[in-house]
Amino acid sequence: TVDGKTTEFFWQGDHLVAEHSQDHHRSYVYEPGTFRPLAMLDGKGPRKACPFYYQLDHLGTPQELTDYSGDIIWAARYTAYGRLTRLNRDTHQVLDQPLRFQGQYFDAETGLHYNRHRYYNPDVGRYLTPDPSKLAGGLNGYQYTRNPAGWVDPLGLSECPGGDGCKKPSFGDEDPAGKARVYEGGPGTPSPKRENHYLYRGDDREPWEIFEAGFEPLGDSTDLYMHALDNRSPPSYFVSTSTNENEAKKFATGYWLDDGYVYVLKNISGIDVNKELGMISPHRREVEIAIPGGVKNHDIVGATPVRDDGSYKGYSIPNPYRKQP
Repeated sequence: TVDGKTTEFFWQGDHLVAEHSQDHHRSYVYEPGTFRPLAMLDGKGPRKACPFYYQLDHLGTPQELTDYSGDIIWAARYTAYGRLTRLNRDTHQVLDQPLRFQGQYFDAETGLHYNRHRYYNPDVGRYLTPDPSKLAGGLNGYQYTRNPAGWVDPLGLSECPGGDGCKKPSFGDEDPAGKARVYEGGPGTPSPKRENHYLYRGDDREPWEIFEAGFEPLGDSTDLYMHALDNRSPPSYFVSTSTNENEAKKFATGYWLDDGYVYVLKNISGIDVNKELGMISPHRREVEIAIPGGVKNHDIVGATPVRDDGSYKGYSIPNPYRKQP
């Protein structure tokens, strides 16, 4: 509520789909499965709603808004970090267009961009609060992206390191080149390769303990999204595994801080988190397979010690309780 005027916002999942006040209604349409806006419908109802169409850059940032005849009603230019540097509007039809980087909404009262899970300041190119996903978002918790000319962060959650390429939308950076049909050719979505014979899990606990008890869940929450975001809050019914051995090393070492173990598991039945959650999967690069109810000790093949730099040391340790083929 500002100056006695209340505006209500309507969400479909993580997408802002409409806003409504006493004298105004507006809705937004997006490309299927993305945060790239297609059209704005200004007005309420099929008779009063006037369509305007978004013209986007390679990042999915609105550059122009055109009416049904193709005339430009609204046009803007930005710095690399999203600060508005020029705004042109039709003098006969003043129209506010609040969408900025993918997933961001311009708050006229503060000058900030609401980025779903936190506020972004385009003047300094940083978030106001640290990354809610904590270390999963990288060491710089206030950073937008390392490459704002090539990556976006529709949910304001975690950074995707650009060294090996970011993927489709997630809780964190996404590669716009992997989304729109007009700029295909970028890296695709990481997907667990089901032909793999094994799953992997990184852990700092000793093999004798794991071989005896298996991997037990922390609790009874069956909310897959909350599990993927943080399996400790609430305590999850799922146990995390990955088809990517290097991802397991990361967890075994506490993000390269200490020695640990990579456990090899039989490719047992589980839930493909990226496939199940789609674009809201928080950490797509982990290519997680969530095992409901835990991993039985006889499904663990063995463990290999790993140094804090990710290199293996010594010999692999077979599990004496493993299920024989």
